Amino acid sequence: MMADKTRRQPLWRWPLVFCAMQVTLAHAAGSNEFLDMSLEELVDYRLMSMSRKEQRVADMAAAAYVISAEEIRRSGAQSIPEALSLVPGLNVAQISRNRWAVSSRGFNERFSSKLLVQVDGRSVYSPLFSGVLWETQDAVMEDIERIEVIRGPGAALWGTNAMNGVINIVTRSAAASQGSMVSATWGSGQLASTSLTHGGSLAQGGYFKLYGKVGSAGGSLERDGGGMGVDSVHQKRLGVKLEPQVDGGQLMVKAEVYQDRSKDYWGTPSVLAYSDPTTPFARNSALSELGEGAAVQARYAWKTAEGSENVLQVSLDKDRSIHTGIWGAGTGATQPLAVAPYLLQMGGEKTDADVDFQQRNIRGDHDFIWGLNLRYTSDNLILPVSPYLLLDGKSQRLNYSAFVHDEVTLVPERFKLIWGSKFEKDGLTGFNIQPNVRALYTPGQNEAYWGALSRSVRSSRRTESLATLDISAQDAANLNPMTSLNLPANMLTAVTQVSPRTNASLQAEQALSLEGGWRKQFSNFLSVDTSLFLTDYSHLRGGRMLSNPISGLPEALGCAAVYGPGVCYFTLAGYNTNLDKARSWGGEFSVEWHPQTWWKVQSAYSYLRVKGEYSGDPLGDIQVKAFENSAPRHQFSLQNNFSLSNNLNLNVRLRYNSETQHFTLNSTDMTRLAPYTGLDMRLAWQFNRNTEFSVQGRNLLKDRHTEFINIFPVTRAYDIQRSALVQAVVRF
Repeated sequence: MMADKTRRQPLWRWPLVFCAMQVTLAHAAGSNEFLDMSLEELVDYRLMSMSRKEQRVADMAAAAYVISAEEIRRSGAQSIPEALSLVPGLNVAQISRNRWAVSSRGFNERFSSKLLVQVDGRSVYSPLFSGVLWETQDAVMEDIERIEVIRGPGAALWGTNAMNGVINIVTRSAAASQGSMVSATWGSGQLASTSLTHGGSLAQGGYFKLYGKVGSAGGSLERDGGGMGVDSVHQKRLGVKLEPQVDGGQLMVKAEVYQDRSKDYWGTPSVLAYSDPTTPFARNSALSELGEGAAVQARYAWKTAEGSENVLQVSLDKDRSIHTGIWGAGTGATQPLAVAPYLLQMGGEKTDADVDFQQRNIRGDHDFIWGLNLRYTSDNLILPVSPYLLLDGKSQRLNYSAFVHDEVTLVPERFKLIWGSKFEKDGLTGFNIQPNVRALYTPGQNEAYWGALSRSVRSSRRTESLATLDISAQDAANLNPMTSLNLPANMLTAVTQVSPRTNASLQAEQALSLEGGWRKQFSNFLSVDTSLFLTDYSHLRGGRMLSNPISGLPEALGCAAVYGPGVCYFTLAGYNTNLDKARSWGGEFSVEWHPQTWWKVQSAYSYLRVKGEYSGDPLGDIQVKAFENSAPRHQFSLQNNFSLSNNLNLNVRLRYNSETQHFTLNSTDMTRLAPYTGLDMRLAWQFNRNTEFSVQGRNLLKDRHTEFINIFPVTRAYDIQRSALVQAVVRF
């Protein structure tokens, strides 16, 4: 029996046990490059690969920012979204315990659809949701070398969905990860996590790295009512990175698996008979979510005899996200109650196979890069048997693209012109061209002016434009002026439903962006970075009501005569469109100042305005109101880092977000979330070169506040609480 029990233990536990034993037995040895670097050296370390080549931020004609490993460590960030909140102008809001809304320059939502995210150059953008599931990106934070962020379009190089920004999370190489690291964190809210990395040499030459993480957290307080929520989470991740020695080039192979278990409440429109007493015409379903997946990635870089730099990357991803709960709203193909609530599953699984090649040639004044990409995607949507989401489950599509990028030096060390375009055949929206032209003027070694004009597109997910959705429900008595009937209260339910039009096809959202910026390093102690932008959006996804929207009213009246009040419904019919337009404008300003060698100050302010075109259609205008107000208009942050002694560090960060507004289920008015100011503090003691203990307090000014309310799927609103945590990191 003991042998059988041992075989059932998950494989991911054994590396954790092995490294925990090593911590207790090994003497501290080796060093960590980031712990030894000064703040000035870290600034010089900031290299970018967002132009498909490494270059300094100072040399980029874009609103670029890099979060270094040292900044992540000193901030105490426990997740990638927490680290991204350090970026000036980026919109980061916590929805619940492990769910986030992250976007660049507005349009913030849980599945932010206009932001491309990569890990080591591999896209983690999910075509199932047209966004990133941040709860499945539970990285080992100590293993991140840097996070590169471009605010603004990057589609000319990275293609569809890089409309408002690009994020690339770069993990440490196996060669730079020799030795072992164990990190353990405990905090309020039942927070606990353990991470490890272990690197060594391969017998045939080269290096390897193993890494893993397990973590859990309890529920958050609900905004309405204040009770404990059901958003607890349990996460696991295990991976390996290999860098074998090969002749003539550099090879990297990476593989990882993950599992995420969490819970949540989703709200769905419902006939009155099946709605919850506290939310008439809506039903709250308690769901358990299981997310799991695996990825394999290989990258080979080599140089030809003629000096061309080549990179070939292939990857295979398989992800699955399943929600299990009691579903059913009382709506269906027949009256009155075709779909009574019962236990079923919803979600989907997808497989992506990607091949990417690029070549760089430097010839005279031209730094020219071109590349090809082929991507195969297969997804299978698992949907309730209900009009709430009617869509063919399975889909297969092939995307292929090419890009060109030329950086032309017109005046040596003074003026560069950058132009290029992405040519892409998308399996959902057809052929798209995404050009851009940029200019960089450097009057001195430490000063730069830049400008850019770009066109980019965003490919809608199938569930956005090809699905039938019940989006709201209300008492039909509210529609007496429309029906010319004097319906009594609570007799019938009116369900607003959006469906695709006959022979509907997906159309890409489009954006035309004008940007400019200035950055200057006045000395080794003071630097400034500014940017301005103006973007026009067209063909945005939305909806419209039919000219005669009421459907099935006679049948509903007949149903009510037989079954009585509260159990029957009719529909207010709408259809999916790409007719909405919007304009956004604003800017970001940041300054970094070193008043003393032991004191570093970083401050940032950003302004954002999104204004949509109102059509007068109630369904379309709801969507416009939602994206106009989902991100704060004003953001401000002030971070102070104090090196109090050789082994004691204090980080103090103050951040302010202005108000946002969000729709909730069965509400025609938006819910206003008040502005909030957060104060985070972290005190770290470096016991020796390889051992650090820290204590951290978050949201110290107020015991709780709400940062975001998700509109699709509609979830319960949770409060972010004041919290504390302690962490120990040991390297050996």
